[in-house]
Amino acid sequence: MALKVGIPLYAGFDSLDVCGPYQTFCFAGMEEHLVGPTLSAVTSFEGVAITPNSTFADCPQLDVLFVPGGAMPESVLKGGQLGSNPYLDFLVKQAAGATLVCSVCTGALLLGSAGLLDGHLVTTHWAFKDVLKLFRVDIVPDFRRYVQSGNVVTGAGISSGLDVAMYIVSLLYGVGVARQGQLAMQYNPQPTFHCGDPGDTDIKDDPEMVPKRVELFGVDTTQQAIIAWQTQA
Repeated sequence: MALKVGIPLYAGFDSLDVCGPYQTFCFAGMEEHLVGPTLSAVTSFEGVAITPNSTFADCPQLDVLFVPGGAMPESVLKGGQLGSNPYLDFLVKQAAGATLVCSVCTGALLLGSAGLLDGHLVTTHWAFKDVLKLFRVDIVPDFRRYVQSGNVVTGAGISSGLDVAMYIVSLLYGVGVARQGQLAMQYNPQPTFHCGDPGDTDIKDDPEMVPKRVELFGVDTTQQAIIAWQTQA
């Protein structure tokens, strides 16, 4: 029987956070669930509409819970506190029986909001590491693509979804299956530029791009929204 992986969707999710890992899990032969509050399409921040095949109510117990990031992850918190927030409550319910609890990018903020990262060593998109400090976690001091802590696996920003998904496949099925998937996707990154994180070599040519990107992402807005949500708890 195929292992089950579920990706819970929310308005404004990042399409690469979903579609890259989805294909990776597909090549491993996993049973994939795109989960939403209903079976109505959910739209990413880029305008990509994805139709769920499971709902929060009828999704089977997952072996892997994989939470994507998005442009405004704090929008999920508008659904209420734990116990009355359909999205966060789904994460808590599924995490209790999952083999692995995972995220990529700002999906870590949602796992943190659900209390599922407490005491773990974690990562997220480089621009949101200070926001992740609002939770009871230890954060890696570097820009590694993913980190495992117990049964929790968190990925760095957006494109790291491919790396963390292949690592998850290797944990569940072995290195050989993960390598087959990598070969199938011709995943051999040779970036045109080298400014993928603040520690990359091309950043020196335009160091102001780092604070500019933080501003464009609205990181302060996300941070203040989470603080306000925590205050109401």
